Amino acid sequence: MDDQLNLLIQLQEIDVNIRAIAAQKKRLPEALAVLESKRTAHVAALESAKGALLAAQKNKRDRDQDLEAGMQKVDKLRTRTSEIKNNKEYQALLKEIETVELENKTIEDDIISLMEKIDAATTGIATAEQRLHEEEAAIRAEQKQHEAEFAKVEKELRSVEQARQKIVSQVQPAVLSQYEKLLITKAGIAIAAARGESCSGCFMSIPPQVFVDVKKNVSIISCPNCGRILYYKDAIAAPRSS
Repeated sequence: MDDQLNLLIQLQEIDVNIRAIAAQKKRLPEALAVLESKRTAHVAALESAKGALLAAQKNKRDRDQDLEAGMQKVDKLRTRTSEIKNNKEYQALLKEIETVELENKTIEDDIISLMEKIDAATTGIATAEQRLHEEEAAIRAEQKQHEAEFAKVEKELRSVEQARQKIVSQVQPAVLSQYEKLLITKAGIAIAAARGESCSGCFMSIPPQVFVDVKKNVSIISCPNCGRILYYKDAIAAPRSS
């Protein structure tokens, strides 16, 4: 086999491996970002529960003050009984007292509702804190696993890139330039095996005479359809006759 063609075949295998490793490397930070978004969601849930508690507590304090003021108003109205001079004034006073007492009853109902909200918010905070604690523990464990995997991938990528550089140093500049251009324009596949008189890169038929030359594996031959560099894989695998 032509030495340059053999080097390109090895280089293509390495580049396919590099692309796979690079894709894996890219996925790791994305996985960590997903973990962080989950943690952020639990933090937000906790903050929301705390906010609900503070709001309910403030509203209850306000309604407590309203109830206190309402009760004082009723007491004050009742002290006016001795000042009443006729039945009409007495009935009007009773009506006013009744109105204020109804308002106080509404305030009391609001306070009960707010107390229920405070209890629910307190329970929500405890639940959110527990979930956040559990999630953070799980995230830390998964982050540690991802970081170890990332370090492993980095090491593997450096090793493969070193192997690539060793081969690249042996490829003729013109041949390497052709290969590198194809690598970019052909989605990372610059070398294609010829199978059954067809290019495995574009699946188009190879002219008979071109296919005959490709089967020899003795020179750089491009697919007339897609431009990828062709080689005959069966000839590589076939054992030499003694």
